[in-house]
Amino acid sequence: MIRDSHQPKVLIAAGDGHITEIEMIKGLRREGINIHAALESTSPHLEDLEASGVPVRTLDLRSNIDLRNARQIRRWIKQEHFDIAHGLANRQVANFITASYGLPNNVIAYRGAIGHVSRWDPSCYIKWLNPRIDKIICVSKAVERDLAANGVRSDKLITIYKGHDLAWYEKLDPHAARRSVNDEFSIPDSAVLIGIAANMRPVKGADLLLMAMLELPDHVHALLIGEARDPQLETLAADPRIRDRVHFTGFRKDAPRLIGALDINTAPSRGREGLTKTVIEGMAQQVPAVVSTAGGLPELVDDGITGRVIAIDDLNGLIDALLSLVECGDLRQRMGLAAKTVIKEKINIERTISSTAEIYRTIESNGASKFDR
Repeated sequence: MIRDSHQPKVLIAAGDGHITEIEMIKGLRREGINIHAALESTSPHLEDLEASGVPVRTLDLRSNIDLRNARQIRRWIKQEHFDIAHGLANRQVANFITASYGLPNNVIAYRGAIGHVSRWDPSCYIKWLNPRIDKIICVSKAVERDLAANGVRSDKLITIYKGHDLAWYEKLDPHAARRSVNDEFSIPDSAVLIGIAANMRPVKGADLLLMAMLELPDHVHALLIGEARDPQLETLAADPRIRDRVHFTGFRKDAPRLIGALDINTAPSRGREGLTKTVIEGMAQQVPAVVSTAGGLPELVDDGITGRVIAIDDLNGLIDALLSLVECGDLRQRMGLAAKTVIKEKINIERTISSTAEIYRTIESNGASKFDR
C-alpha cells in the first residue's frame, strides 16, 4: 500500500522476471514506492504482481534499439509522469535511455555481469556509458570496480546485492533431495557429493573439478548440474579412475533442489562472475562452497569461515580445499551454518528492497525529476 503520495513513481522493466526481481518489486510496493512493472507477455509472474497490488503492463522488446516500443515507453513516461525508469536487463536499459531523451525522468540501470564494457566499444554508449544514465546498481563490488575501470563515472555506481529469502528454500528438503539424487544417479549413501551448477563453458572451471576428482578419495562423487558446453568435460569424465563417480544431470529446472543435496558446492570460475546465484542457493541451504577469486565470489565466501577461496586456475589449491572438507563432516556443517547466516544477514531480500528504495528516494529528494504534478 502506498504510504505517501509524494513517493517516487517508478517504471521498472524486468523482462521475464526472476524470483529475486519479482520479490524485490513486491517489496518496494510494500515500502511505499509507487512502482509499476513492465514484464514480457510470456512472464509467469504477471498475475502474482497484480495480486500484490503492483500495476503491471507488458513490454516485449525485440532488440536494444526497438523504436516502436521505445516510443511506447516514452508515452508512458510522459503521460503517467514517471520520475524514474529502472531497467533490469540490457534491452530494457537501452530502450529506457532512448525513450527518455529530453524528458525529466531519471534512468537507473542494473548490471549483474563483469566484462563486455569498454570506452572503445561504440555499442556501450547506448547502454552503460550513455550520459543519460543517472545511476547503475551493481550486483557486486567486483562489477562496480569493472565498470569504473572501463569509463563509467564512479559517482553513478552503487552496489546492492541481489538478495534472497531463506523462506524460498524451506520447501526444498535437502535430505529428501539427496535420497532422490542417490537413487537417480546410483550414488552410494555413504558418498561425499561435490557439485557445480552452471552452463559449463570453459570459463566456469568445471574441468578443474574433474581434474581434482582424480586426487580425491574413491568415496567422493561429483554432480555436474547444467549443460556441459565445454567439450573436454566428457573426455575428462571418461577417465577410468573417476568415470563411475562423475554424474552429468544436463539442464534441470530443479537445479536449486539438486544443489541442496550436495555436501560441497563449487565455483572454480576463471572470471566474469557478478554474484553467482548457484553459490547463494547452496549457502541458503547450508552447503559450504569452494570458489575462486573470480569476480564477486570472494564477496560471498569468507575463506575458512563459510567455505574456501582459492586462486583462479589453482588446481592444487582446489584439491587441498576440497580434501579439507571431504575429510571433516563437522567442518562442512560449521561452514554450512555460517554460510546460511551470511545469506540471512547480508544477502537478503529485505536489504535489497530497503537499499533500492533509498536510491529512489534520494533521487526524488534531489529534485532530479521535474515533472509538474
